Amino acid sequence: MQKYLLKHTQITNQHISRSLFTSLCCLLLFLTGCSDMAAANPSGTSSQAAVAKGNENTYESTLEQQRLSKVKALISGMSLDEKLGQLIIVEYLYSNYASTELPAMIAQHVGGYLYQAANHNFDPPFNTIDAAKQVGNLANKDARIPLLIAVDQEGGLVNKIATFFGDAPAAADLTATGDPNKAMEAGRVAAKHLQQLGINTNLAPVVDVQTVTPPLLQSRIFGSDGDTVATYAGAFLNGVQKNNIIGCLKHFPGLGSLTSADDPHDTLPVVSSSMDTLQKYDLAPYKKLIATQKPAMIMSTDVVTTAIDPDMPAELSPKAIDGVLRKQLGYTGVVITDGLYMGGIINHWTLGEAAVLSIIAGNDLIEGPTTASEVAEVVQAFKDAIQNGRLSEQRIDESLQRILLLKMQYGIIKA
Repeated sequence: MQKYLLKHTQITNQHISRSLFTSLCCLLLFLTGCSDMAAANPSGTSSQAAVAKGNENTYESTLEQQRLSKVKALISGMSLDEKLGQLIIVEYLYSNYASTELPAMIAQHVGGYLYQAANHNFDPPFNTIDAAKQVGNLANKDARIPLLIAVDQEGGLVNKIATFFGDAPAAADLTATGDPNKAMEAGRVAAKHLQQLGINTNLAPVVDVQTVTPPLLQSRIFGSDGDTVATYAGAFLNGVQKNNIIGCLKHFPGLGSLTSADDPHDTLPVVSSSMDTLQKYDLAPYKKLIATQKPAMIMSTDVVTTAIDPDMPAELSPKAIDGVLRKQLGYTGVVITDGLYMGGIINHWTLGEAAVLSIIAGNDLIEGPTTASEVAEVVQAFKDAIQNGRLSEQRIDESLQRILLLKMQYGIIKA
């Protein structure tokens, strides 16, 4: 029995040894194969990244579909007056919310409002952060659909919140540093300041390309070539939007070739550049940033750009907005007009007619009314345009969907 056990143990040990040896050989072969595969495919990490990116894209697509479903459900429950109001961004005069016309305009379902220091919105005692934020809180309490609360915060000459936070660098100053990170930091700081004030939309940065001296926009311009402007404006935009503030490229299709004699506040300027020149300069930043940065908004402006449309200002021109901006450049986001009260517009069209033409052209938001009567004028003009076939409710819904999706994307409307 002892001999049997001894022999059995020897056999078993030999078997284990052979098995262990075989397993080790297999493991070595497997590892060698993996090494060979890695050598043959050094992008293994890239493959993992591609899978992760695919998963991220799937998640984003699902999230977008969920938002779209919620927005469509919201639209289906809205009256025509509510729909039309959402297409309007207003301004208001003076500072004390209750004694301004802002509550009456919010009752007309407007989509949001724009702070202007020139309108005395930040006069004492509303020149403190807490007091200014309280205006937005009161406004949203009265609004059925949460509001776009906007300001032009570029820095430099257009520093609309200087009352609260002091100086901010101009676009030209940021480019002069030679460091796009400085522009991104300026955007981040602006976003943080706006958040403290309860503002969710920054109508900046400027992406006009300077081609004359001295330029109309002076130090508000980042540079004199499309790549420089796209680089620094894109960095500023990133700083704004990555901190959950809506950003806006302006002024489409471009004011960089205008001098101080061509101020749209007073007149309707004409840009006579060829299409080749527009593509090289004015349109170049839009083309690049639309493809890479996902600008939440783009602002159209009142300038006749003859190579695009010799007859109509760009913000009222289907050739400029639907044609160039949407079809050629592929922009699918929200387009907002410049102030429709500017001399270049109001000297030629009524506010109501300009608003109708803006929506026909492909804009989504019209900016400019300052009183409840002006809001009523615009809403009635929209209704008349629907009645006579110039506008359709389907066209209104297209803009409304873009606006509400933007509000949901930035957490203004809770998803």
